[in-house]
Amino acid sequence: MEGRKLNRIDKKLLRMVLMALFAALAYLAPLVIHIPYPAPSGKPFVHPGNMVVVLAALLLGGWQGGLSGAIGLGLYDITQGYIIEAPKNMLLKFGIGFFTGLVFSRGRKNDGGKPRIPLFIISAVSFCLGGIILAGKISGWAGFEKVSFVAYLFMFILGLLLLLIALLSFKYPFFDRELMYAAMGSVTGMAWNLVGHFSTKVVGLLIQGSEFNAAVTTSLLSMPASIINAGFSIVGAIILYQPLKRALVKAGLGRALE
Repeated sequence: MEGRKLNRIDKKLLRMVLMALFAALAYLAPLVIHIPYPAPSGKPFVHPGNMVVVLAALLLGGWQGGLSGAIGLGLYDITQGYIIEAPKNMLLKFGIGFFTGLVFSRGRKNDGGKPRIPLFIISAVSFCLGGIILAGKISGWAGFEKVSFVAYLFMFILGLLLLLIALLSFKYPFFDRELMYAAMGSVTGMAWNLVGHFSTKVVGLLIQGSEFNAAVTTSLLSMPASIINAGFSIVGAIILYQPLKRALVKAGLGRALE
């Protein structure tokens, strides 16, 4: 009994250490990689901080990963001049972790088959969004001249990656249910972030006196940086999840993982 109690305490301590580590990585990530993206409103930039939140959620659990991300990226906002946006961003980052972990955990415990159909659907949506961005850029639609081809490229890469995972899972056991639900969880978490960013942007502009149509248009034109961040986070998390998990297990930290 005493030994089991000590094991539970050790596991909690290990998880707290890993949560602190991921919070530190989330804080450092946008400091190391910070690529400004032109937009008609605000100062968006591309960074790998959200990817750290997704990985933390996959490895430690939803609320643990979300809390790590909220603390790390919240501190970044506070110390780097984005203090006004810090509360909103902390809520969004917690949501990334929470929803990523929720979908991943429930899917992994589900006795059903591999979630190929949802991955096919999400892949098709990614290709469609990328196609809209590309068509707007080539056709010269109003506002799309400020949208980089990089946004299309990331949506194409994301769609292709999810499609390959779904297709290759028919033949190769490496693409197991765990990896497929990790992909679905990552997409869900980042979808929450995109919807949250867009909604709060629209509300903020309306409060400032902007008309509704103008607020929606301006908010949409500010989304490519968020889309690139989302694509980068999903692709990076899918690629790094299993190698990072194996490394932590090899380092003797397997007991602390979800």
